[in-house]
Amino acid sequence: METMKGAVLYDIRDLRVVDIPKPTVSDDGVLIKVKAVGVRGTDLHTYTRGIFREMSLPMGDGILFGHEFAGDVAAIAPGADIEGIAVGDRVTGMALGAYAEYCNVAPILSDKPLVLKIPDHVSYEEAATVEPLTVSLMAVKRAQLQACERVLIIGAGMIGLGCVQVIKALHPGCEIIVSDISEKRLAMASAFGADRSINASQEDVVASMKAHTGETSVLYNSKSSSNIDVVIECAGLDFTLNQAMEIVRPVSGRLIAVALYEEQPTVDFNQIVSKNVTVIGTLGYGDDDVKEALQLIVDGKVDRMSLISHRYELARASDAFEAQTDTAGTLKAVIFPNSTQ
Repeated sequence: METMKGAVLYDIRDLRVVDIPKPTVSDDGVLIKVKAVGVRGTDLHTYTRGIFREMSLPMGDGILFGHEFAGDVAAIAPGADIEGIAVGDRVTGMALGAYAEYCNVAPILSDKPLVLKIPDHVSYEEAATVEPLTVSLMAVKRAQLQACERVLIIGAGMIGLGCVQVIKALHPGCEIIVSDISEKRLAMASAFGADRSINASQEDVVASMKAHTGETSVLYNSKSSSNIDVVIECAGLDFTLNQAMEIVRPVSGRLIAVALYEEQPTVDFNQIVSKNVTVIGTLGYGDDDVKEALQLIVDGKVDRMSLISHRYELARASDAFEAQTDTAGTLKAVIFPNSTQ
């Protein structure tokens, strides 16, 4: 049996690079030599809390996860329903078990493997950010933004900053406000075109939004509302979710819930009922959405390189995860299983 190196999670914060079986191409799959893989937010929850293990593969006494990949096609199964892809092509897409030297891309989102060719001017590490950019793209799509609307993005992590980039690319007339507690991330939001940033550790976000947009009284509600058209909640905290519900505009306002919550939040749902607002959860996407996100990168409409703050070889996978837990200092950690380029 041929083996390869892979980063296997055995327990909370117990991630070890060990020899594991090298995958063979499945009947309808594509084998990838992984060149870059991003440390995903849901994988970080798995690493630190042992939750959200759904996007992983059993591997002995542990699990192998990772799906934000880019690499080279090593083999294509005869039954793989893909066109325009050949062995040796530089590609990205959707896979399981990408924290390893090789991964197998099998059908996940649809009835065929998602493998997309990347042009030479797009680096492997940029291409490895396509999946989180797709999450941001879906959040913005589901918000159904109208011209000149005001948008508050709570949480300037990879997804929140991706939302800034997508809105600037697709809805340049909208006003973008971003709140976070990291000055580094807020500075990045401003560099990407956010009109205003709020350090939530120094300023009351709710009061700031009411001062900025004016206050509206709400029937059967002891709290007034600000007049933000769309709030995209990317922080995943009880506190920020309730902030979002108080901030979003009555009647026409939309609250887009992107984050997964480690703890079940306690929610003042009267804010939703009394204000007649729309709450939209967003999880998942289709092949065409991934293609659209990749095209934004290919066309230079979004800057993904600036988001990559830390780079590690596979042997230091645990260091990459520990770095990603530092939300103040790390934007995106990327692991390079086969090279550093």
